[in-house]
Amino acid sequence: MGIERMHSAKYWRARAEEFRAKADNCEYPETRDALRSVAKNYDDLARSAEQIGRTAEARLVAEEYAKGYSRNSATR
Repeated sequence: MGIERMHSAKYWRARAEEFRAKADNCEYPETRDALRSVAKNYDDLARSAEQIGRTAEARLVAEEYAKGYSRNSATR
């Protein structure tokens, strides 16, 4: 994990779409394949960014639950 933390999944998907559009307009097969490969890598970054977001959100929920649980336990 690294660069996918810098931007949202939406950002990475937009970049992937941009490179797919470039590939669709490219007349050279090797270049077209390379552009599609870059687009796939951006899609992978988008998936990683989503997973990081879900993990961070779950961690926050768990921390809030733990705080509430410890407060409730202290009042018993």
